Amino acid sequence: MYKVLLFGGTVEGRTVAEYLNENKIPAMVCVATEYGESLLPQGEYLELSHDRLDEKQMEKKMLQMEDGLVIDATHPYAQVVTENIEAACERTGTAYLRVVRQESQRLEEEETITYVKSIREAVEYLEGTSGNILVTTGSKELASYTSLTDYQERIYARVLSLVEVVSSCASLGIEGKHLLCMQGPFSKEMNVALIHQFDIAWMVSKESGRAGGFLEKYQAAKETGCKMIVIGRPKEEHGVELEECIGYLKRRFVSEENVTNDAKNGITDTNADNIESAENPETESGKIQGTVEQESVTQETFTRETKEAAEDILLGQKVSLVGIGMGTSDTLTQEGKQALESADLLIGARRMVEHIKRPGQEVWTGYKPEEICAYIAAHPEHKNVAIALSGDVGFYSGAKKLLETLHRELPMVQKKVYCGISSMIYFCAKLETPWEDVHPVSLHGRECNLPGLLRIYGKIFAIVGTTDGIAKLCQKLQSYGMGDVRVEVGERLSYPEEKITRGYAWQLTELETDSLSVVLFTREGKETVVTHGIPDEAFIRGKVPMTKEEVRSISLSKLQLTRNSVIYDVGAGTGSVSVEMAMQAVEGQVYAIEKKPEAVELLYKNKEKFAADNLTIIEGLAPEACVDLPVPTHAFIGGSSGNMKEILELLLSKNPKIRVMINCIALESVGEAMNCLKELPLEQVDIAQVQVAKGKKAGSYHLMMGQNPVYVISCQGKEETDE
Repeated sequence: MYKVLLFGGTVEGRTVAEYLNENKIPAMVCVATEYGESLLPQGEYLELSHDRLDEKQMEKKMLQMEDGLVIDATHPYAQVVTENIEAACERTGTAYLRVVRQESQRLEEEETITYVKSIREAVEYLEGTSGNILVTTGSKELASYTSLTDYQERIYARVLSLVEVVSSCASLGIEGKHLLCMQGPFSKEMNVALIHQFDIAWMVSKESGRAGGFLEKYQAAKETGCKMIVIGRPKEEHGVELEECIGYLKRRFVSEENVTNDAKNGITDTNADNIESAENPETESGKIQGTVEQESVTQETFTRETKEAAEDILLGQKVSLVGIGMGTSDTLTQEGKQALESADLLIGARRMVEHIKRPGQEVWTGYKPEEICAYIAAHPEHKNVAIALSGDVGFYSGAKKLLETLHRELPMVQKKVYCGISSMIYFCAKLETPWEDVHPVSLHGRECNLPGLLRIYGKIFAIVGTTDGIAKLCQKLQSYGMGDVRVEVGERLSYPEEKITRGYAWQLTELETDSLSVVLFTREGKETVVTHGIPDEAFIRGKVPMTKEEVRSISLSKLQLTRNSVIYDVGAGTGSVSVEMAMQAVEGQVYAIEKKPEAVELLYKNKEKFAADNLTIIEGLAPEACVDLPVPTHAFIGGSSGNMKEILELLLSKNPKIRVMINCIALESVGEAMNCLKELPLEQVDIAQVQVAKGKKAGSYHLMMGQNPVYVISCQGKEETDE
């Protein structure tokens, strides 16, 4: 069990973690992100975590320690997080130690430094000055400096070298030689060089302590005569500096002279005058307090210290998922527009945000849910975040996965979803076509059984993700004899270059479109039978045996297919069963396995005749021909060539719960099937003998001509479990 619960991804936090591991002091170290965890030292005595915990989980971890210690080494500006940690420690009665950065000495008496409370005060002060200004407080607050007279000439901003940061600064008019993109830390010499190169008269900095590079800025300013505007910390902090923290840990856990008094009741330190008693919070002794509430924010503290995310999360950071319509602001709902305009951080794919961002708004371009959550966690200073999503959030949108990731990674964030205008609704309105009977699909990185869907629904709306995607679909329809399907294509919807093309599939087989286009396919005047039972004479027959119509109907009823089933038809013959199954599992896939070349030829012909696009023909002998196929949900065995057991064993190894239908005519096949039912893990066995007699006209009479009896055997795989 750990003795220390440490919050912090700061330099101080990592140093404390190294000391704990080196001195064999068991500790749990909490950070808010995987990146923060990757920076922590690895060690036998350290338990690392980047999981975010709610308040009760944090308190639970505190209560797992006996006479334990909570160390708060979060960021100096993580004021709210620190307050929450302190409160958690108070509730659980856990000793609390706050590690603060050494605040550089305030040289109020020196005319070179002016202290202010906020960025606004700094700008107001600078308005009454002259000379170039080096801003080192980051990019997110640069908009405040645009109120300065001649700010584009005076301001030199040192920011991170990120594309989104450069773009944001450029939108404010700060660019070219006035935008200094570089990654710290910065030495005194580097600061001196920048001051000389750009003739800097004023440097604006936060009081971020030694770890934040303040000392190097101060030294450079003093050496060059540059004056400083220093933005102080949010409040005066009480705590111990890093060296004092290490000393206390040494006395408490390492040295023979162990400090046993709980920090809550007061800690006596014979070696350090500034750690005496925690009873008086106004004295240096108040640096170590018995507070419990801080643990409850273990991971939030982390977030806050390393990326300052937990603070804003706990304050009710709001994240809005906004459907933006086609892409221009004209197709935004009024509610969505307000959500975007009120956000201080806008996130989305570049092509989306470029048309809706407002001047001065911070923008981060990205679309992967995990990356978006990580960025929000790293920038909790943004209390109102809007994520732009194309079209409507419920129509083939990234909102589904993004919401799942937000709920998992940032559970404390307030989330709200704003609907938008989908491309289907917009396009159908342009076509003056009702969309109530339109079936939508997305072909953006996907495939679908378009001929089969058209047979069922008649109207298919598709989102296409390639320039030749619609042409290929039209070619497919033409090859299946469906060239008369009406096609209407929309490109760059809502933009000035919006384009709508109309025609038939046979006319548009060479059409090239914008990569992000939409299409409406309409098949008119043909009602589709919704049950199985294609007449035998409809199939191209040849001399290959075929499962007859009535037997097919019974067999398929017992097979219990679903719309998206993956089915093997072993011994497919002419393909009568394969075609019927493909029409039923319209969003699934059928694999027809056949060893006879003449039967394979018939399979291809019937596939084309019935436009069974989701039917794949596999030439070969089962079970070998099935080994590399996708996992099946169902199987129909019409011919096994004596390999019944081997075929069933393979099917069960791929899917122990597979549904199987076996048709047998020869008595030897029946015997083989019965043995398999006894030896293999199969259940729900149903055996029926079906004998069909068909009427045949003989002169003025009709005679019933009997067909061969067929044994129809259905069963289900029984997944074996260990006793």
